Amino acid sequence: MLKHTIGKAITAIVFSFLILQSCQDSILVGNELLDNEKLVLSFNDSLKLSSSTVAGTRVVTHRPNVNSRTYVLGSLNDATFGNLTTSLYLTNVLASTKPVYTGNIKFDSLVLVLAYDTLGNYGVSNPLHQVEVFQLLNTFSKTDTFYSDVKFDANTTPLVSKQVQINTRDSVSYLDHVTSKIVKKRAQLRLRLDDSFGQMLISDTNLTKNDTLLGNFLKGFYIKSTPLSGPSTFGLNLLDASLSSLDGVNKLVMYYTQNDTLKKEYQYPIHASTPANYTHDRMGSEVEKFIDSTSSSDSLSFLQGLGGVKTVVKFDDLSFLEDKLVNRVELEVYVSDLGGDFNLYPAPVQLIASYKNASGSIQLIQDVIQGISIGNFAGIFDGNVTGTGNLRKYSLNITNHIKNSLKDSTYNSDLYLNVYTESEIVNRAVIYGAKHSTFPMKLNISYTKI
Repeated sequence: MLKHTIGKAITAIVFSFLILQSCQDSILVGNELLDNEKLVLSFNDSLKLSSSTVAGTRVVTHRPNVNSRTYVLGSLNDATFGNLTTSLYLTNVLASTKPVYTGNIKFDSLVLVLAYDTLGNYGVSNPLHQVEVFQLLNTFSKTDTFYSDVKFDANTTPLVSKQVQINTRDSVSYLDHVTSKIVKKRAQLRLRLDDSFGQMLISDTNLTKNDTLLGNFLKGFYIKSTPLSGPSTFGLNLLDASLSSLDGVNKLVMYYTQNDTLKKEYQYPIHASTPANYTHDRMGSEVEKFIDSTSSSDSLSFLQGLGGVKTVVKFDDLSFLEDKLVNRVELEVYVSDLGGDFNLYPAPVQLIASYKNASGSIQLIQDVIQGISIGNFAGIFDGNVTGTGNLRKYSLNITNHIKNSLKDSTYNSDLYLNVYTESEIVNRAVIYGAKHSTFPMKLNISYTKI
């Protein structure tokens, strides 16, 4: 009994010492250790906030050794967010086995095949698009990092201009050139390029020797897609594995016949360097009135992927928490219906939070980093949209971000809210700001009085 009592006393002393030394440690202390006579659990949701909308910055669309998946093609144009247009650049290389175009060769067709990705679908469902592919005038580096403002010069005459009914969920069937049988494949975009271009590619035997000679001819492709049946985008899945493997969907396929009877094909893989361009024109839009505005109230704020606008949340005064043990801090944000039809323009599934470090660079807050590092991002940080209609909201765990601000007077507590994986996700949302009369942003704080 005495041993047990001494043990409890030692535990209490150690615990009290830890509290005095660092009451804002990022490791959350279990409530079962608290002495109810000295420590009182409390809750506060009335700390003042302010919010504003800022223009987005360019995002990385390709970084060497980073395996990006979703690339978006199409455009969105509406009164709320303005005009967003997207395009893509890519180039092909030789496979490990080089082509052998010898004997009596008859060119059949040259087809660019790209795998669809439903994550890039936005706006009108199953839209009609005018898809165009142009040859670049010059090659681009395959080892550089590219941002969403990149632009390469291309020929003005397309290698193909085709109306396509976009359906990223349905498989496609076509006549296999080699077997002469109907085959069924996963959802994909198939574009037959200009025959004269394909004929030149198969006729020049130098282009079968190495990637440098091939690249000097191909140079690369510029791809854009214009909606014909309403604002819309669709996605392409350009994961590295599907770009380099002969079993992957993404490729440039040469179909030809050898010695009049032997039907063959050669697949040129797409190189992993796939820069994209995302252009935002907000002139005359609703969001333009709110960007960096001092006259507009912060009753509304805006978020948009692909380098679009961000929301900044400022915490007016956190001194209230300086002598308290913070257990959990959660930012609660409600989605507005100003953005239009939720079915047409669904809100992002998940948000992310960043801050400006001492050098002025934007980086993820500690709560996000911890969630990612242990493989439980949504479980630690949350950030998922929940609810329906006007009751849809995001809840973001920013406990360690606030603790870091309390511990370090030079730490910038301003929070930048944005779409998770913003370089690949097109979704956007209008959210209620800190001063909205009905659904204001709210900081829910659970703390302990010491």
